[in-house]
Amino acid sequence: MLQELVSLVDRLKKRIQDYQKELQSSEALTRYVLIDPLLRALGWDTENPELVRPEVSTQAGRPDYALLHGGQRLAFVGAKALGKQEDLLQQISYCVSEGVRYFIATDGSRWEVYDTSIQKPLQDKKIVEWDIQSMNAGEVIRRAFTIMRYAGITEAAPPQIEPPKTTQPPHGTPLTRISQKPGDTLRYKKIIFPDGKSHPLRSWKDILTSTVEWLNATNKLTNLPIKTSRGDSYLVNTHPEHEDGKKFRFSKKVGSVYVETHFSARDILRHTRRLLEICGVKPDVVFLA
Repeated sequence: MLQELVSLVDRLKKRIQDYQKELQSSEALTRYVLIDPLLRALGWDTENPELVRPEVSTQAGRPDYALLHGGQRLAFVGAKALGKQEDLLQQISYCVSEGVRYFIATDGSRWEVYDTSIQKPLQDKKIVEWDIQSMNAGEVIRRAFTIMRYAGITEAAPPQIEPPKTTQPPHGTPLTRISQKPGDTLRYKKIIFPDGKSHPLRSWKDILTSTVEWLNATNKLTNLPIKTSRGDSYLVNTHPEHEDGKKFRFSKKVGSVYVETHFSARDILRHTRRLLEICGVKPDVVFLA
């Protein structure tokens, strides 16, 4: 069974790569080719109304799926086209109105599971997440076990599943452990991302621009423009201008977006870590080597 799940995750990853534009523009296609297959593989037969019911009515609205256990609604699922984000407050209100404990948000690649009974702010209700695009199949399955039908939904995870032998762990220094003092030269040659992709480094600014390039390529760079931490200027935008209309001082075009690079090496590191967090990627899984 585990090998079948590994094969499925690899197929889903390839579908995302091959049909990214089509999936970004169609929620229905995303559900059909990404979400439904994973739900079925985890024991939720989408053709069995005793287990899964689509477009259920609630007092607050219509979640895309309800997962049933013993005739009771165990979880609601909110589905979006690839790269799109759910209005979590609205979706979780469906659970609250119906007394459903769990909510699952997904765009087919990124999955987030929330326990609405936790008496904490919204983001602290999240109990597990995974991303098919950026994680190896073994880690995706380990985390997806959370919503496996016979396991129910639980914070506990099964023993670690070994990743495919072809996957090599990154060697280098986590981005969170990189420090820079005035005058320090860049001694790292490349930046390595969670999916194993790497980009060469020639200057400190390449750390930021390579990160933007990877986030854009993996469909994580959303909700543009993105501001700097001070909030008075843009870090990434679809055109090289700040909110007040002033031009970027040193803009770098990366694919379809522009990056402001007029920063010190220390600020380059700070902005890169913050950008990763905004896009849902932990900086400690990005390495310099």
